[in-house]
Amino acid sequence: MAGYTDKPFRKLCREFGCGLTFSELISVNAIYYKNKKTLKLIERDIIDRPYCIQLFGADEKIFLYAAEFVEPFCDCIDINAGCPAPKVIRAKAGSYLLKEPKQLIKIAQTLKKHIKKPISIKMRMGYEKTNPIELYKELEQIGIDFITIHGRLKSQYFKGGVDYNHIGQINSILSIPVVANGGIDSFKKAQEVKRITGCDYLMIGQAAIGRPFIFEDLNKGIDSKRDLGFVKTVMKKHLQYMIDFWGDTAIRQFRKFFHAYLKGYPNIKRFNNMINNCSTNQEALAIIDLIES
Repeated sequence: MAGYTDKPFRKLCREFGCGLTFSELISVNAIYYKNKKTLKLIERDIIDRPYCIQLFGADEKIFLYAAEFVEPFCDCIDINAGCPAPKVIRAKAGSYLLKEPKQLIKIAQTLKKHIKKPISIKMRMGYEKTNPIELYKELEQIGIDFITIHGRLKSQYFKGGVDYNHIGQINSILSIPVVANGGIDSFKKAQEVKRITGCDYLMIGQAAIGRPFIFEDLNKGIDSKRDLGFVKTVMKKHLQYMIDFWGDTAIRQFRKFFHAYLKGYPNIKRFNNMINNCSTNQEALAIIDLIES
């Protein structure tokens, strides 16, 4: 979700009933070197509580430095052992840590020893093969507060089936909360995943892009059909939040959301072309007003 779950997007998801938000993937090295853009990414809105900052890295000492730095700005710190992006893997971070579980354990132990706020781990169910049950048990014994499992291998990226049975197996043997993740895009699917896994908690990722109101649907227990007028209102609010946060560069950040909001609606190609070629925030707001199917 790098490039998506910034402060404006999280605020919007909160307004639709999201219960816990996570920051974008934050590099511990970028925190260590005080990268200005990275420091901006950890900002949160006043309504954004509880809020978890998601960190990735490979060195436990730098990881601890970053965790101690961000601890005052969040309610929870998440160790990412799930991201399959090539640049993250090259840094021996994200899901690469599942290839070197001893390093993941070392990072987790270091943070639990020094950080007072809850520590969670977001992980894939394996790198090229399924994680051993012993890994989950050891993380629980260290004191990890909850684990989110994306039910795909790193090698699958975001394609192929999600193994909810694996998530359910782990949920049945751990006493800490297990959060099910992967492919949850509707209330109907959420019901199925909860039935298979037995998990009380679900994580929504890509399904919220262009549909932040999915959280309202989940809370109400429905799968709603939103008309274009409603979606346009949400788009304008989202863009305004981005303008407030990003300033003149908001339009560059918003284009990908624009396309996602209109996905599936007929006759919107020309509006996508218009947003791709506009250069100011005000032009973008005007284009949203023009949208019709």
